[in-house]
Amino acid sequence: MGVLAAERIKLTSTRSPVWCTVLMVVAVLGMALLFGLLLKLGVDQFNKDVEAGKADPADIPYPTNSIASLGITGLASGFPGFGYILVMIVAALAVTSEYRFGTIKATFLALPNRASVLVAKAGLISVAAAVLSAVLTLLSFLIFKGVTGSDAGRELSLADGDNKVFYAVPLFIVLVVFLSIGVGALLRQSAGALAVLIVWPVLIEPIVGFFGERGEQVQVLLPFQNAGRFLDTVRTDLPWHWGPWGGLAYFAVFVALVFGAALFVVNRRDA
Repeated sequence: MGVLAAERIKLTSTRSPVWCTVLMVVAVLGMALLFGLLLKLGVDQFNKDVEAGKADPADIPYPTNSIASLGITGLASGFPGFGYILVMIVAALAVTSEYRFGTIKATFLALPNRASVLVAKAGLISVAAAVLSAVLTLLSFLIFKGVTGSDAGRELSLADGDNKVFYAVPLFIVLVVFLSIGVGALLRQSAGALAVLIVWPVLIEPIVGFFGERGEQVQVLLPFQNAGRFLDTVRTDLPWHWGPWGGLAYFAVFVALVFGAALFVVNRRDA
C-alpha cells in the first residue's frame, strides 16, 4: 500500500498526466462529435434524395452501435488515435522521468523489490486510465446519439445492439499501459520509448499492409493489428488466423513478454 501511495503522489503531483488527460478528453469527445455530425449530414442528404425519388427509403444508412463504435473509439483508433497515444505517453514517462532525474535510485533503495515498483506503477495507471476510458466511451456514445438526433440515431441504443466497445476499449487501455511501462523500463529514455510506442502502431504496422499479399500475411501477426482485430477497427478481410478474442489474447501475450522482459532487466542491471 505504501508503494501505491507513493506512485499515486508521483502521478498526481506532476503536470504531464494532467495535461495529457485534458487533451485526451478533448480529443476523444471531439472525435465523437465530429463523426456524429458527419453521419447526420449523410443521413439527412439521403432523406433528401429519397424525397426527390433518387434513392430507395430502405437503403437509408442509419448508423448502428457497431458503426458508432468507429467514431467513439478515439481512445483506441481513429485519426490520429490521440486517446491511447496519450495514455502511452503518461505511462512511459512515469518510468523514464524517474531515470532521467535519478529519483528511481531512491525508490529502489526504499523498496529493494524492484518488480513490485513496476507492477504498482502499471497497476495504478492502468486502473485510472481504464476508468477514464470507460467514462469517455460512454460520454462519446451519448454525444454521438445526441448529435445524430432522433431520426438519424434511431438505431443507436445502449440496451440493444452491439455494446462491445464499452468493455473492449478499457481492456485495451489496461494492456497498453503495461506495454508502455515495460518499454519505458527497457529503454529508460523518454525520447526513445515514446518514439517506439508512437511510430510502431501509427506508422510501421499500417505500412506493412501495403506490401501486397506478403505484407498482409505479416500484418495479421503484428501486435497492434491484433488489438485492432479485437476492437473491430481494422480490416476484416485480411487472412486472420483467429477471431477477435484470439486477437486480444495475442496482444496480451505480446504485452506479457515485453513487461516480463522489463521486470527481468530492471532486477539485473544498475538503476
